[in-house]
Amino acid sequence: MDTAAFKLETTVKDPNQTLLEVVNHILAMHPNLAPAVEEIALMAQGKDQTTLKRQREAHRAREAQLFQGLNTQEIFTKIYAERLWGHSGQAEHVFWSGTGSHVEATVRPYVSAVAGFLASLGDKPDVVDLGCGDFAVGAQLRPFCNGYVACDIVPPLVEFNRVRFRSLEVDFQLLNIATDPLPRGDVAMIRQVLQHLSNAEILGVVRQVEQNFKHLVLTEHLPSEPGFTPNLDKPTGRDIRMGIGSGIVLTAAPFNLKPLAERTLCEAAEAGGVIRTTVYQLA
Repeated sequence: MDTAAFKLETTVKDPNQTLLEVVNHILAMHPNLAPAVEEIALMAQGKDQTTLKRQREAHRAREAQLFQGLNTQEIFTKIYAERLWGHSGQAEHVFWSGTGSHVEATVRPYVSAVAGFLASLGDKPDVVDLGCGDFAVGAQLRPFCNGYVACDIVPPLVEFNRVRFRSLEVDFQLLNIATDPLPRGDVAMIRQVLQHLSNAEILGVVRQVEQNFKHLVLTEHLPSEPGFTPNLDKPTGRDIRMGIGSGIVLTAAPFNLKPLAERTLCEAAEAGGVIRTTVYQLA
């Protein structure tokens, strides 16, 4: 939360009203948290699982209607234009890829772990960032790479990044990573992108990554409970599979990635789950 943009009075006459103001402020900055807040409120009221299930289904219906009739580029352009992943309240953040790209507790261990992995390869690798978003995280990893290609599907975002990060010598490309030919490189990085895509689109990404890269560094938001059902399908959009108790596991059906090796680079707890970064060595 931007404390400069929102300060609580030291003397509070109505604590409930103050709490409501805090919640409303959080949702104004981060509207993607609305489903989680609604669910917490229902649980606090002692609602049963049937009620919670209806709540989740209603939310998914609203999401489907929000993006009805739009293609993938139009969906993500709408998300950024209408700030459906929230905003920082700071003028320089014209585009905002959500809290996962800006919260220090999530970003710092990721940058440290991935930088360590890149350094372990010996020579600096050529990296392709698939779904680079506002590039707040990619910019921190640029010094550890040789060539760096950053791809996204939103035209104004790509143009903005080209100007804002021109000193970093990054090749920003406009493309759909599910259907367009991917640039080749040593390492592909996909950070909290697949979780927003349908299974059909994810499959398109995976098959190309297998052919074009030696390593894949993948970050996904997963349920923390063991034994969850992976890869339940969903429409492409701002939501992720956490709302249906699922998450992306590329080595499970229907993707069936068969890496030579894999290991977890880092994890960070967030919103009832875990953001896990895994590196795959590809055949």
